Amino acid sequence: MSDLPVLNTSDPAYAHDPYAVLAPIAEAGPVVRTMVDGLAVWLVTGYDEAVEALSSPRMSIDGIKNSGPEAREVFWAGAADRGLQSHMGRMDPPDHTRLRGLVQQTFTPRRVAALEPWIRGIVRERIEAFPSGDAEVDLMAAFALPVPIAVIAELLGIDVAQRSDFRHWADTILQASEQQEQVAAAAEAARRIMEMFAALVAQRRAAVGEVSLDISHEGTLIDGLIRAHDDGDALNERELLSLLFLLLGAGYETTANLIGNGMLTLLSDPARLAAVQADPTLLPVAIEEFLRLDPPVKVVFPRYPLADVELGGALIRAGEPVLVHFSAVSRDERRFNDPSVYRPGRGADRSEPSHLTFGYGLHHCLGAPLARLEARIAFDELLRTYPDIELVGPVEKLRREHSRLFRGLSALPVRLGERAL
Repeated sequence: MSDLPVLNTSDPAYAHDPYAVLAPIAEAGPVVRTMVDGLAVWLVTGYDEAVEALSSPRMSIDGIKNSGPEAREVFWAGAADRGLQSHMGRMDPPDHTRLRGLVQQTFTPRRVAALEPWIRGIVRERIEAFPSGDAEVDLMAAFALPVPIAVIAELLGIDVAQRSDFRHWADTILQASEQQEQVAAAAEAARRIMEMFAALVAQRRAAVGEVSLDISHEGTLIDGLIRAHDDGDALNERELLSLLFLLLGAGYETTANLIGNGMLTLLSDPARLAAVQADPTLLPVAIEEFLRLDPPVKVVFPRYPLADVELGGALIRAGEPVLVHFSAVSRDERRFNDPSVYRPGRGADRSEPSHLTFGYGLHHCLGAPLARLEARIAFDELLRTYPDIELVGPVEKLRREHSRLFRGLSALPVRLGERAL
C-alpha cells in the first residue's frame, strides 16, 4: 500500500484548495485506490462512477454490517456503532426504507414552502443585529452560521438559553479529527446532545397527544417526527434520537457553508454580484451552481460492496470502502464543460448533468429543499439590504476550516456599505 497516492485531509493545502490536491488522483482514473487519513479506500472522482456507487444496490452504506476489517478500526469510516450516529443515513433497505418513509412526511414540499415567512423573519433578525453604518463584519460568524443553527434549533424546539451549548457541542462533533482527545471530546458532546434530545422528546411527547400539528408553526418538526407513523409503525426512541442528530448535522454545517461559499463566489466577481442584485429571480440557478462549483460537503459515509464489483475499471473486493469525493466529482471534465468556471444555468439544455452535492438515489438528502430555501432567503435579504457589500482583503488570504467532511470558511470579512432605504 506504500505506493498508493495519499490524501491527508488535515493538510492545509487540502483545506485551502482541495481541487488542486485531488487533480492528480483524478487524472489517474475515475476510481483510484488511495490512502485517505490512514485508510486505503477506493476514491471516486468521476461523475458517472459516483452515480453508480451512490445508487447501486450492490453497495451498502451500513459499515457496521458490511465493512472489511481495516475500516472497522477507523473512527470516521462509520464501521462502528456510534450511538447517535446510527441513523438512517447509515442504513440500507429495508430499515432505511421504513425510516425514510416516516421522516419524509415532515419534509413535504407544502410543509417546507410554508416555512418561508418564518425563516425570512430569522434572517432579518440577524441582519438587524449588524452594526450600523458602513461597518466591517465577519459574515460567517455574524450570519452564515447563526442563521441555520437558529432554524434547526427552533425546528427542533431547542430553548434559546440552550442554543449556545447546542452549537458548541455540534461544532465539537462535526469538526472532530482522529486525534484521541478530539474523539473523546466528540463522544462527550454527543452524550450531552443525546441528553438534551432525550429530555426534549419526553417533554414534547407528553405535550403532543392527539393534537393535529402543522410544521409551519414554530418548533413542530420534532412533534411531527414523534407522531410519524405508517400503517401503525413508528420511530423507536433510538431511531428518533439518531434522526435528530442527523438533522443537526445536515441542517447546520452544510447550509452555513452553502451560504458562505456562495457569498464568496459572488463577492469575488462584481459581475456575478451585479447580475443577481439586478434580478433576484436568478438566485435559484445561482445556488445550484454554488453547490456544484464549491460543494459545502466534500465526502459523506463510505459505501461497501456486498460482493466483488467492478467500478470505473477497478475491481473492488467485498467490504472495501468506496468513498465518493464530491469536490472532485463536481469538476469532472468528462461531464462538465470548463468545470472550474462559474456558469449558472448549466444543464438547462440537458447538455450537462445536475450536481450530486445532495447525494443520489435512496440516500438523497431529504433536507435539500430546506437548505435551498434558507440559502435563497439569506442571499435575497442580505443583498437587498446591503447593495454595496464587498469583500475585505484578497481571496487568497481567506482561511478555510480543516475538515474531512465539510468545505467551509473560517471567516468571511466583508464591508457592508450603507443600508438600502
